[in-house]
Formats: sequence, structure tokens, C-alpha cells
Amino acid sequence: MSFTRNAVAKGVEILFHAAVLAGGVLLSIKRGKWQKWREYLPTFYYWALFSCFYEYIAYIGNKHLWEFEKNFVSLFVTETMYTFVFYPSMIILFLGNFPEEKRKKIWHYIKWVSLSVLIEAIALRFGAIKFSHGWSMVWEVFFYSTMYPMLRLHYKNPLIALVLSVFFVLFYLIIFDYHLV
Repeated sequence: MSFTRNAVAKGVEILFHAAVLAGGVLLSIKRGKWQKWREYLPTFYYWALFSCFYEYIAYIGNKHLWEFEKNFVSLFVTETMYTFVFYPSMIILFLGNFPEEKRKKIWHYIKWVSLSVLIEAIALRFGAIKFSHGWSMVWEVFFYSTMYPMLRLHYKNPLIALVLSVFFVLFYLIIFDYHLV
């Protein structure tokens, strides 16, 4: 019995990223506003730019705050699939279903932050991601609580979002003591 349970747990660990990627894409196909993909394309690029920038900074600073484990094929493939497939699918869902009423907007943010943190907590539990150098679930909540408003801001006003993003990057570099020069 324990052998079977251990084998299942190991399989879940290995397939975690594949399941998240497939689930996110399928949900996006079903509920996303794909007819507006061109409208969201600049925000996809914005996300990809900062995702790749994080990887670059983490690499040259030799300091990943979070890093995928139990990768789907390899770390490069896993990162690439999340950056260029999963997150654009989530952006289509997030922006495509964004409400107009103020109270519903707040609920929309809370729902997305909560879902993202829940997925991260499950990933952490199954060993699909690891945190280092002081990164924690508290930082995850902060990150997602700023990320989703920044995605919306970028969609509405890209220049302001880019300027504010520079300040967020500097904030993280200082808080997590990156020495890049």
C-alpha cells in the first residue's frame, strides 16, 4: 500500500507542471476571450520581458528567490512553457473576464491572487518549486497582489506600468540584497 502511495506521490511531483500547464491552457480555451488576443499581446510581452529579466538577474546574481523543481522535461522547457504558454493563457483569462463594477474588480483581484497563491502552495507542498534567500508564501501574496494590478495597468496604460515596474524591480533587488555590480 505504501509503495503505491509513494509511487503516486512521485508521479504527481513529476507531472505537476504538466498538469498546471495543461489545466491553465484548457481553462483559458474554454473561458478566455481569445478573440481579443491581439489586444492583450503587448501585456503578454510585458509579462515575458519581466519574467525573462528575473531569470537573467537570478542567473547573473546567482540568487534565485524561487525556482521550479521536478521540471517538465528540463528547467528551460518548464520556464519557457510557463512564460510563453501558461501565463499568456492566464492573462487572457484575467483581462478577458475583468469586470467593470468597482466591487467586482476588487473581488476579481482577490480571486486571482488567492488562486495563484493556492497553486504556489500546492507546488511547494509537492516539491515542484523551491523558495530561497528569504522568499516565502508571504512574499508570494505580496508579489501576486502587485502583479495582477500591474497587468491591468499595463493593459490600460503601458508607459505608467513600465515606469512603476522599474521601481518594483529596484525594490526587490534592494530587499533581497542583490549585488549585481
